[in-house]
Amino acid sequence: MQRSLLGSSDLNVSQICLGCWQFNGGKSDETWPAQSIKVSQSIVDKAIEMGVNFFDTAEAYGMHKSEEVLGQCLGNRRRDVIIASKFGARVKTPYRATDIEESLRLSLEALKTDYIDLYQVHWSVMMNDAKETVAELKRLQAKGQIKHYGVCNFGVQDMKDFKDAGGTAVTNQLAYNLLFRPIECDIIPACVDNNTSVLAYSPLQQGLLTGKFSKPEDVPEGRRRTRHFSKDSTTLSKHGQDGAEELTFKSIESIRKACEEESVLMATASLSWLLKQQNVASVIVGCSSADQLEQNCKLVQVSQEFNKKLIEATDELKNVFGNNPDMWAPTSRIH
Repeated sequence: MQRSLLGSSDLNVSQICLGCWQFNGGKSDETWPAQSIKVSQSIVDKAIEMGVNFFDTAEAYGMHKSEEVLGQCLGNRRRDVIIASKFGARVKTPYRATDIEESLRLSLEALKTDYIDLYQVHWSVMMNDAKETVAELKRLQAKGQIKHYGVCNFGVQDMKDFKDAGGTAVTNQLAYNLLFRPIECDIIPACVDNNTSVLAYSPLQQGLLTGKFSKPEDVPEGRRRTRHFSKDSTTLSKHGQDGAEELTFKSIESIRKACEEESVLMATASLSWLLKQQNVASVIVGCSSADQLEQNCKLVQVSQEFNKKLIEATDELKNVFGNNPDMWAPTSRIH
């Protein structure tokens, strides 16, 4: 498993990061079905066996339940891995410094650790004030409770405001995959300018890029909330738009054809393609089984010709989504 340094930090992480949202202690949510502790344990064990040293969680995932399960599954291996977590969603108002401090305390308690390697702002709208947030992150860093800090879902203006407040975000975690490429327009160039590594979440577009869904109705309802799907596809949808269902599945078929020509699985090609893109340091994959994780760790080299085919297969969809990097909201929360 190859590794990458994150931004200006000393964090040397595996190119595959295990996303831990599905570590729910047996309680399902709108995105993930119930997953037992036993299954979560097997996934963590397999990750470490495969050379994965990077784990991403958040207080918002089951209100610290994901962190609790991850801490339990890691046991005495905690110092062998790099843990990223996030604050946001515990309180309903924008976070003040005291809210950030309390969220970190609860995260450390859940993870059974005394430090977090990468502590992230989950959304910019969750900050009361950028200067206050940066000052608190630096204070927690000086105390040794966090090693480095980063951001998630930050657009160009969000990053500028954070930098102007004195912040140095080593990472920006963003939705990015072959079927959703808005961050290529201006966010990735801004990340390059700021030496901010991109962590790509939803790299398989919640399963669409595995090739197992052939039509919208096949996709679980909780995963039909994005702008790929019609606002009428599910009552859980909030974006209020017509979606791009026909074009999305046309693009999937084009990707499938290109992968068949290369004798490569769609998921393998999709993850490998992402890691070839500018400034992408690691891709965050959630898994329902240890076998699935093992398969997702089998990366391949993407030739220039194959890369061109994959880009051409999704360029039309990229143009439809434009530069709006928010998959879910009626008005982008990423600025």
